[in-house]
Amino acid sequence: IYFGGGTPSLLSAAELDTIFNTIRRIHPVARDAEITLEANPEDLTPAYCEMIASKGINRLSIGIQSFLEKNLVLMNRNHKSTDSIQAIRNAQNAGITHISIDLIYGIPGNSEADLTDDLEKATTLGVQHISAYCLTVEPKTVFGVQKKKGKFHEIPDSAMANAFNQVRTYLESKGYEGYETSNFAIEGHYSVHNTSYWQQEPYLGIGPSAHSFNGHSRQWNVSNNAKYITSGL
Repeated sequence: IYFGGGTPSLLSAAELDTIFNTIRRIHPVARDAEITLEANPEDLTPAYCEMIASKGINRLSIGIQSFLEKNLVLMNRNHKSTDSIQAIRNAQNAGITHISIDLIYGIPGNSEADLTDDLEKATTLGVQHISAYCLTVEPKTVFGVQKKKGKFHEIPDSAMANAFNQVRTYLESKGYEGYETSNFAIEGHYSVHNTSYWQQEPYLGIGPSAHSFNGHSRQWNVSNNAKYITSGL
């Protein structure tokens, strides 16, 4: 079970109860099922971590993005580096032992030393899984608009490739295996969610813009929230 997209760490205890009760009413859930919640660092207070752990969530995917303050400011993130570190510790203290964090590389103005600093902080915090993504500028985003106006410049492809190789080399030297283009994990901690896609296992997506695969074809829901709500899906 994977709670992802949007900000699922805003879900309350009552809302999680409703969702889990519905899931278990219509489908059996394995006792050892991987149940992941995507979360922003600022949402992971000690009380919230204890609450979600009590609901059966046993894996977190935390949107750290970077431990460098200048990068967080550039990406307009609401949290600080200290919030990220505390969020990971709060989760660990609550007994959530499977933790993945997201990092972004290829950020303009970053040096090799900056990227090493990010990776070093990530690997010393005891997280088992790291998803490292290159900074991608999409149209209609803040960076996309700035790029169109000539106010934002992506780093060259060659520099992006060098950053990718730096990430892979560093993480593998620390015992993280690159089992997928952007995903690295220590032994025994591959994401079931990620690997199911590569193994073409059927999955059901619930919610606006969610995708599903029945083993033969793919389906997806309308992406507009209001239309999804009124569609009766």
